Amino acid sequence: MANVPKQDYEKIVNIFNESGEKIAIDYIQQNYGIKAPRGVISRIKQSPEYSYDKENRKIIKSSKQDESIFMGLDELCSKGITPMDPVTPVLSTRSNDILELLFRDLMQEKLLELNKYITLNRYSATIEIDKQALVKDGYQININ
Repeated sequence: MANVPKQDYEKIVNIFNESGEKIAIDYIQQNYGIKAPRGVISRIKQSPEYSYDKENRKIIKSSKQDESIFMGLDELCSKGITPMDPVTPVLSTRSNDILELLFRDLMQEKLLELNKYITLNRYSATIEIDKQALVKDGYQININ
């Protein structure tokens, strides 16, 4: 399925306004091989460069040509767009400190939870695990 480039919108609008919607649909089907040409016409009607006059059933080119903040689908899909340099967010030291505190709090909670079930003895080089308490609290034990 071929896309209709924005440069051809004006030609399609002229055919639509002069000959009618049926002729414009036939033109789009024949020249671009699109199976749903009404979608192209509705896309033209909704584009910022054009507006649709319901009373006269005409597509009017808008007088204002403001640069749009957002890109249209045609612009996004075209191959002529060069990628922008990636922007890396710079976190302030305050936000780094906040993240560090959050990480530390989470680690303390996990260690306190493990401390209920596991005891390390450095002198005898043993690890004591309270299996009954682990199973009672809903944990499963896997030993590799």
